[in-house]
Amino acid sequence: MPEDELVSKAFDADKHEELAQAIKDLNPEEAQFFLEKLERAIRKRKIMISGYLAAMLVWVLGMAGGLVYYGMSSGGFIGWIFLMPFLGVGIVLYAFGKWADRVGNPPAPK
Repeated sequence: MPEDELVSKAFDADKHEELAQAIKDLNPEEAQFFLEKLERAIRKRKIMISGYLAAMLVWVLGMAGGLVYYGMSSGGFIGWIFLMPFLGVGIVLYAFGKWADRVGNPPAPK
């Protein structure tokens, strides 16, 4: 689900004045609704950044471990070990993406 146009303006430094004027025109209920959407978008972006950093860490540790395993092996084909870090990165990015989508989407209406 794409971000609201008004929420995406909050992340664009060139449009802060336009956003401030739009917020001034909102009534208190609309302002509260916008604030909740903005907080969800910020949390979603923080989770996504954390996921990217965690994926990089998994990749670096996986490649280092793969090099150690490859260096200590006595023979046979073990090139598959260098695919494992990418599998780990995929799993981490998928998990953090699902988590960010769950946090970023509004709760179901009651």
